[in-house]
Amino acid sequence: MKKWIAILIGFLLLFSTGCSTTHRVATDSTKQLTQDLEDLSPSIESVHFTFTRPNLLCRIEMNKEPDKEELESILTEIENFATIDNINEIARSVKWGLEISAIYLHINTDSDKKTIEHSYYARYFKTFDASDHSEENIEGYKIWRDNNVQ
Repeated sequence: MKKWIAILIGFLLLFSTGCSTTHRVATDSTKQLTQDLEDLSPSIESVHFTFTRPNLLCRIEMNKEPDKEELESILTEIENFATIDNINEIARSVKWGLEISAIYLHINTDSDKKTIEHSYYARYFKTFDASDHSEENIEGYKIWRDNNVQ
């Protein structure tokens, strides 16, 4: 009996640590987006993509605050990138068999890496019911929300 309890605890620990694994993402589409963003603005120092299930994070490091036009251009690039095909390519690259729930965009514009000056997100589902694959519940990453607006 103790052996089965130990095995069960081992599986629970294995599954609980697997949930928070973060994967670096480097697909053809993320590499192209990185290049497009860096070409767009010389103040972009780096672009990183990570996946921590079930979400994708794009983090852009800038050496100064972008003006309104520059920020809108960055958002347009991200919105154009966030197609279901591109996001599914990312899911396959990290061996995630489900839809990526949300894409988060964090733009850091100063040396304080803990604060994010600009934060946005888009979701696959309109609701939190990931079992509802009806057309009425699919947003498909088309609506971007400002995470800084309260």
